Amino acid sequence: MVADELLKDLNPAQKQVASTTEGPLLVLAGAGTGKTRCIIYRAGYLIATGCTRKENLLIVTFTNKAARELRQRLADTFNLASTNLWVGTFHSIFGKILRFEADHLPFTANYVIYDEKDQKNLVKKIIKELNIDAKRFKPQVVRSIISRQKNNLLKPEQFWEFNEYTPWSKEILKIYIRYQEYLQAQNALDFDDILMNMAYLLADNEAVRLKWQKKFRYIMIDEYQDTNYAQFEIIHHLAKDHQNICVVGDDDQAIYTWRGATIKNILNFESDYQNVIKIRLERNYRSHENILKLANSLISHNTSRHGKELYTDFKLPEKPHLTALDNEEGEALFVSELITEFYTTSKYAESAVLYRTNAQSRILEKILVQKNIPYRIFGGVNFYQRKEIKDILCYLRMTVNPEDLESVQRALLLSPGIGKSTLDKLALAAASQQCPIAQVILTGEFSFLGSRPAKLTTGFRQLWLDLLDASQNLSIYDLIWLVLEKTGLGALYGIDNKKDLKKKKAFADPEFQSKYENICELLNSASEFSQEYKQENDSEPDLAEYLASATLQTDLDTNDDAQDRVNLMTMHNAKGLEFDHIMIVGLEDGLLPHYRSIEEEDKVEEERRLLYVAITRARQTVHITLARWRRMSTGIDMTKPSRFIKEFDPEYLDVEHYDPHAYLTPSRPARTNHKPAARVVLESEKHFKIGQKIKHVNFGLGMILGVDGQGRDALLVIKFDDGPVKKIIGSYVDVIKK
Repeated sequence: MVADELLKDLNPAQKQVASTTEGPLLVLAGAGTGKTRCIIYRAGYLIATGCTRKENLLIVTFTNKAARELRQRLADTFNLASTNLWVGTFHSIFGKILRFEADHLPFTANYVIYDEKDQKNLVKKIIKELNIDAKRFKPQVVRSIISRQKNNLLKPEQFWEFNEYTPWSKEILKIYIRYQEYLQAQNALDFDDILMNMAYLLADNEAVRLKWQKKFRYIMIDEYQDTNYAQFEIIHHLAKDHQNICVVGDDDQAIYTWRGATIKNILNFESDYQNVIKIRLERNYRSHENILKLANSLISHNTSRHGKELYTDFKLPEKPHLTALDNEEGEALFVSELITEFYTTSKYAESAVLYRTNAQSRILEKILVQKNIPYRIFGGVNFYQRKEIKDILCYLRMTVNPEDLESVQRALLLSPGIGKSTLDKLALAAASQQCPIAQVILTGEFSFLGSRPAKLTTGFRQLWLDLLDASQNLSIYDLIWLVLEKTGLGALYGIDNKKDLKKKKAFADPEFQSKYENICELLNSASEFSQEYKQENDSEPDLAEYLASATLQTDLDTNDDAQDRVNLMTMHNAKGLEFDHIMIVGLEDGLLPHYRSIEEEDKVEEERRLLYVAITRARQTVHITLARWRRMSTGIDMTKPSRFIKEFDPEYLDVEHYDPHAYLTPSRPARTNHKPAARVVLESEKHFKIGQKIKHVNFGLGMILGVDGQGRDALLVIKFDDGPVKKIIGSYVDVIKK
């Protein structure tokens, strides 16, 4: 294929990206400008023109879904088979390399990966073991702190180099040390360990570094604005000698600082590499002109950016809308009316409601249910973290890695008749023999147990041995089926034989139906993985690789939905998606920008980028709303319009019912609509009573002076002991019983 013919379908900027083959390349790709197309065509161009062979090209994406799409489009566009093609996420690619290089590392190639639930459970266990106050040291918070240390490549022994010495941080370090000891003892890594171990391996082992530098002669990184320090170090070690690195990203869409990403990587790229070529992709193929003009006017107020101006040939007369409502219920009703209107010309699935915090979805869900509008919450429980799926996978994990204590314990407790007492005795025996529980079980000597527990544990041992033996010969699909048969989990969820998978049973209980369908989908995933693995590696699939793939899946990889439903999601979860109709709710100071970000300018800039991302998801319409009154944990409070409203260019915004001065004069919250006056609620019918003593988590002790409504959600007027009188929803307080 002649080079010019190869790139004929690209616009001039895209063509420049695809044909720039040598040296460091920074591609600033605005929202909807075809960055994936550029990556695909640049990869095809590099291979077609003989710059490199496909096995010497590394392409790193941020989701497994994006990696699959890239492989498929490379095959469709350039007839490139996926065999020996290195396309994947940071964790999947470098997790694979760690298995290759396990001889240089303190764990073996059959390591298992702890997902977020596993990590949180382990932290909780350690906090209890060390007798640390779980109220002061919440497991999720501690897990996040440990994650930040690893993202910054700080091992426990380097902790004090970058952390202030306090009694609190001293306890964190104790947990971190014990956490790493546990993982190493169980031959396990968490997500961050994959990156930290890879970075240190490349830094400390010259032979390994040179080997992989030679392997990956050309490197492309997608979503570079979302990389963290550890990811930067890995890529820099691989690319710093040959400098053939292309990074694609948008500093205006950098919204993940809270999970370790640093915008500095994309802002400082020209300092990190020599003679950088910088190309801007600014022609947008998604949104119409008025949407882009509004988004440009907003993001221009940020100072930490390379700068770009999105444009398009797509013009529509309609402008984005800003609508002010009296309260959040009125806001939700307004959104439901918009959705109903949009449904006359497009599917429900083409509408998305975006909000800053998950708590905002409650009232939206309530109104959508009332209006019989189908919806889904995007970003719920990850498929592979659902209980029924983890129950099955724990048997596979302990087959791959018998030292995985968490999986062994889970499988034991799933076995009928085996409980915590037996588990504790096995753990005690392991401690006295100074060996893993796995060794105690597989040895088969259970004289320290009673006759019945010994018999049941012997049965568990035989099951484990059968699975270890079968894993040498059976496909992953058949091994999962064997687990379903031998453990009774298949029968438990209505799958008695393989015929049940073909005819798709129907059950009266929707929750049971969902579990049944999830297990069917797990079997499908095993077949799909095996097929793709054979194509990409020209060899039989590896069970450890399948488990790693399953653990590394995210919500963004499993967001396909066959049902026609409105999408509800946080603005962070909307990144990378697009819809015909976007509704952004709660544009108020405290929500957007969030109250935790309001005092620091760099955090306000990230909140501004978040709103920019939300707006640029839209193809046809954007509706932005705010409420004058909103229920908070502190009661019904008057809101303050977001400072970002003043930054919109009014030429590109239709404003309805919004008067900034109305927010300066408090008045009674307006009713959502005019209903007949409700009957008087007798004092005897009320859940709360005037004169009751209550306690609030923030305001302390107080007395109820007034009650409006029935039940736990009644609106209370409370005089608190330290002075203030507040209106608070009853469900946020506890009654002090006499």
